[in-house]
Amino acid sequence: MKIDNPKVTLADEARNGVQEEVRSGFLDWLYEFNVEGDDGESYMVGGSILSMALEKIDLVAMCLAKGKGGVRQLPNSIYKVGVYPGACLNKFYRNPQGTLKIEKREHSVFVTCGREYSVECFDDNRWHIVTDTCDGEYKADLWHKPHGYPLWYGREKPSYLTQHSITYGYNWAGDVEGEFTYKGKTVKIKGTGQRERYVAVDSSAAELGGWEDWGFITFNEIHSSLYDMRLGMKDFSVYDLQTKKHYPEGKMEVTHEDWVFLRELDGFIPETYKIRIEVDDGVYEVKAHTCNARTWGVTFKVPDNPVGTLMFDKVEGKFTFRDGKVKVLTGGRGTMSIRQWHAYPNILPRELYSDEVKTGEKFDTL
Repeated sequence: MKIDNPKVTLADEARNGVQEEVRSGFLDWLYEFNVEGDDGESYMVGGSILSMALEKIDLVAMCLAKGKGGVRQLPNSIYKVGVYPGACLNKFYRNPQGTLKIEKREHSVFVTCGREYSVECFDDNRWHIVTDTCDGEYKADLWHKPHGYPLWYGREKPSYLTQHSITYGYNWAGDVEGEFTYKGKTVKIKGTGQRERYVAVDSSAAELGGWEDWGFITFNEIHSSLYDMRLGMKDFSVYDLQTKKHYPEGKMEVTHEDWVFLRELDGFIPETYKIRIEVDDGVYEVKAHTCNARTWGVTFKVPDNPVGTLMFDKVEGKFTFRDGKVKVLTGGRGTMSIRQWHAYPNILPRELYSDEVKTGEKFDTL
């Protein structure tokens, strides 16, 4: 979405409501990072403060996923099953409404939700995130530094994801560094990731158009955030770190390929993403491979509307300029969060893609 002044201010970081009549108020300070540790491992580090007016709770979430996996072909079947390490830590803290506090300082906004989560948003656009399970299991101290301008959902004017889903806020890709300690081991990390500052009136999974993608792709040369409703709104922000050009408008196409069954989601996910974004100066193209996947949510039940986050390892990209010159992109990484109207494809009998060798309860999620 192109807006007159895309610069993020402290007023944007502190925004906690909308002018419209609220049916189901929702706001968050959220992050999802793809990083490398000084131990040589790949990590997906995430967390959020989610304030939900209808439920009257202020929720803190923390997640840590480690390593890479792959897929396994099922015997006597055309289907493949994802064999991913998933999340090694998923924590949720349900606090009563009013736990969330926003303190406006001279050069920052300081947001807390109980003892477990704080984020300080500085006027130079850095975020300092501190999370702690407060029981010795996990804590993290992270910095996020974005570049250029974010993908705006709405600022002075709201964005309408659907007729009644009114949203303000942004997604923003950037550099990440810091450290976390998990079960007594401290790991210094560095990579990239996306943060979200979001305020909404209402949303409906049935209006997603079947599938929703929300994520980031970064290279050494270009950072990008994107949001794609399969049959609805499509938005992105592409920022060229070398030319300092910002592209908030154009034509985007996201293609899913190489489907695999993810047990924890009770549905299928794409192993391969192909993204093509045409902007004024040329075409930005990405091919990304899923190496890990985890579910997310707040209710601990297998969802009617499945949600998950995919981590990419092999990420290739290029930018082809109008004059034919091609910029090959390096150092690619990213994550993609997905939300489905229903488990896809739910019309198939489960016997076609289930594997009875593994039994037991499925992981529960939203």
